[in-house]
Amino acid sequence: MPFDVAFNLPDDERLAFVVVLGTLAGRIFDWTTLRWESQE
Repeated sequence: MPFDVAFNLPDDERLAFVVVLGTLAGRIFDWTTLRWESQE
């Protein structure tokens, strides 16, 4: 996604893209705390 498009997205849509890409990379997002779970 081009930077100009990404930076003009509303905050909730930007968060959604970040979470989707992170989970595709194998990370786990905690929706209660809105933080990534530790990878220990």
